[in-house]
Amino acid sequence: MEIHAETLNRFCNQYKIIKHYIEDLPSQAIHTRFVPDKWSIHETIAYLCRYQYVFMERLKCISNEVNPFFMAYKPENDPEYQFTAARTTGALLHEIYRLRDDMKYMLANLSAAECSRVGTHSVLGRMNICQWLEFFLLHESNQFYKIFKLAGNFWSNNSLHHGNVISMPMQNVKVDEMVG
Repeated sequence: MEIHAETLNRFCNQYKIIKHYIEDLPSQAIHTRFVPDKWSIHETIAYLCRYQYVFMERLKCISNEVNPFFMAYKPENDPEYQFTAARTTGALLHEIYRLRDDMKYMLANLSAAECSRVGTHSVLGRMNICQWLEFFLLHESNQFYKIFKLAGNFWSNNSLHHGNVISMPMQNVKVDEMVG
């Protein structure tokens, strides 16, 4: 079994859109929780960054163990998530890009037999590496949708949150430099 070319293409490119969703947002829009029990854009980006590490470790376990079992990832149970969320948004984006390059390299070196190896998810059941990759992409896409909605809601006419906020282009340049 090999990873489908379409899946690999999404894996190699999907994450690059995130900087475009936030490039014109002021810091207030990125760091504010507009709904108290829902994450801010920054916290969602931190989650995406941390989950890449979790996913990479899961791939390593699947490659080295017979049908390992994984609980659904919950950042509130992960002490590393808080450490990750304490970083700047630019640093998180840089880390997402760097980690994705590492994961691309890892996936490119998997044999067809390795792609067929399985691991069991507590909710989704038994999946081979190709299915795990699809799950990762769908999950990541859902997080991007949340960021897209939050960014759009910030600038919408119905938003009360942007009052006197001034867009700061210099800040955006720094984010782009970090992501490169």
